[in-house]
Amino acid sequence: MGLSLGIRQSQGLFMLPMAIDLGWSRESLGFAFAVQNLVWGITQPLAGIFADRFDSARVILVGVVVYALGLVAMANSHAVSEFTLSSGLLVGVGLSGTAFAVIYGAVGKIVPPDHRPWAIGAVGALGGLVQFLVVPLIQFLLDEFAWSRTFVILCVIFLALCPLAWFMRTRAALAPVEASEKSMGRSIADAFRNSSFWLLNLGFLACGFQLAFIAGHLPSYLIDQGMDLHVSGAAIALISLANVAGTFVFGYLGGSVFRRKYLLSFIYFARAAAMVLFLLVPLSPLTAYLFAATMGFLWLGTVPLTSGLVGQIFGARYVTTLFGFVFLGHQIGAFLGIWLAGAVFDATKSYSQIWWLSILLGVIAGLLHLPVNDKAVVRERSLEAVPT
Repeated sequence: MGLSLGIRQSQGLFMLPMAIDLGWSRESLGFAFAVQNLVWGITQPLAGIFADRFDSARVILVGVVVYALGLVAMANSHAVSEFTLSSGLLVGVGLSGTAFAVIYGAVGKIVPPDHRPWAIGAVGALGGLVQFLVVPLIQFLLDEFAWSRTFVILCVIFLALCPLAWFMRTRAALAPVEASEKSMGRSIADAFRNSSFWLLNLGFLACGFQLAFIAGHLPSYLIDQGMDLHVSGAAIALISLANVAGTFVFGYLGGSVFRRKYLLSFIYFARAAAMVLFLLVPLSPLTAYLFAATMGFLWLGTVPLTSGLVGQIFGARYVTTLFGFVFLGHQIGAFLGIWLAGAVFDATKSYSQIWWLSILLGVIAGLLHLPVNDKAVVRERSLEAVPT
């Protein structure tokens, strides 16, 4: 999960080298990455269904292989259409099998209920640590090799992780309780009729918009403002490093200290405030690093909280599937965030309008989570007796 998300989060580092080398516009590259986010979102419910129906390990393995093929195809793309298909379709599908929903869903099934908050927080923190390490690795590879060879090297590293999928088997663990649970179709129908499910979707849309915009365009924004390339790389790395602490802290607090919906509101309001300060304070390497660290701490804390809320409200049996549908909202926002930012920049030579739109969406998302009804609509059977 760390490598999968680390490569995706570092895509902004490839944008300028590829634009210069191939003569592509930022909108073209932004659209390719936007398609990736949309495909990821569309295929995430399907990956969740397969993981819940068959086994998480199989979905993870397929995801790793497809992601690796996408990286090779990106390295050999000579036209925008080829890059859009490889980055958008293949890597998008690969992400649905290797990122949040499937991994957190598997952990939620393997680990007993009373240990889930800690376990999910720990997994998110470790994944965030790997993301942090991936950013300087990619920066080093881009300095030493062409961007195309960098993609190939990342592909080889990814394929080496295939055996790790074996440890995420969930099918056998759920067999003792499977027969007593509601059907998948009934669970999906119940969720779709629940207003809180749609509030989570809308709030997560704002999250996707903000993160895709910042991850994809912050390096270019900083360089446009006169910052060095390594400042932008360090900022992305800081986001990943601070995310290690933030994901664990919010995952833990949401499991035993505070109600998850209030923590989610806090994160969105805090993001909006951080962006306002970033735009109002004179830009320097220090302010860029402070902004990156703040946003990093608030970065992916929304994921274990939102996933936890879905499981809390609807039960753990089909949490991977249901969170996959919520995540679709996130990825629709991500598609708009990264593509719209490129289009607006090409038209106005400025990201200003996107910054303020991100702030507005953060405030709206914070308000949307306040009325979420976080009481369980189904009684979850204890999984404490499930073999681990």
